[in-house]
Amino acid sequence: MFQKLLLLALVIIFAVPSVQADRRKYVWTYQTITIAPEATELEFYQTISSNDNKADKWEYRIEIEQGISPEFDLGLYQIFTQTAGESFKWDAFQIRGRFRFALQGEMSFDPVLYVEYRRKAVNASGQNKLEGKLLLGKDFSKTNFSINPVVEYLWASGFDSYTEIGLDAGLSYAPNFKFSFGIESSTRQYFYTEAGKENK
Repeated sequence: MFQKLLLLALVIIFAVPSVQADRRKYVWTYQTITIAPEATELEFYQTISSNDNKADKWEYRIEIEQGISPEFDLGLYQIFTQTAGESFKWDAFQIRGRFRFALQGEMSFDPVLYVEYRRKAVNASGQNKLEGKLLLGKDFSKTNFSINPVVEYLWASGFDSYTEIGLDAGLSYAPNFKFSFGIESSTRQYFYTEAGKENK
């Protein structure tokens, strides 16, 4: 399966005559950007979870983003996982939309509303997730500040639901067009519906 995905990615790379990409300054914090109308972006990224008590787990995400209007874009994800010693498998699909309240520069901190729905293939705790973020950001010459208040609601049939509230924030500096460095923070607080279960 992985070899087929790799072959597909190579075919797309060599078949497309020219490509462009967004400049991303952070890993978890979203900047206040949307895709231009009628533009399409293909994105692939991989993360790994590793600790002493569990087997390593890789996650692969394939995303297609489509610009719908100057204020709105849409993203569709297919998510695959592989745990060490196990087979490669499809894990979830995800859809998200970003809505810009005004064109960039017309308002302070360029507010963008981000809404996302994810459904995992297996019924387990948190199978369904509905997430909302407010993306706020500002460029001060070569410095960027971005902040995302986050609310997530997770539920599944036969399992307790819970809510996550958090904040992602980043600060970066780009001395030139090709180089940028920064720092970011991501925090979450969990609130469970089950009586007596500890919120953390």
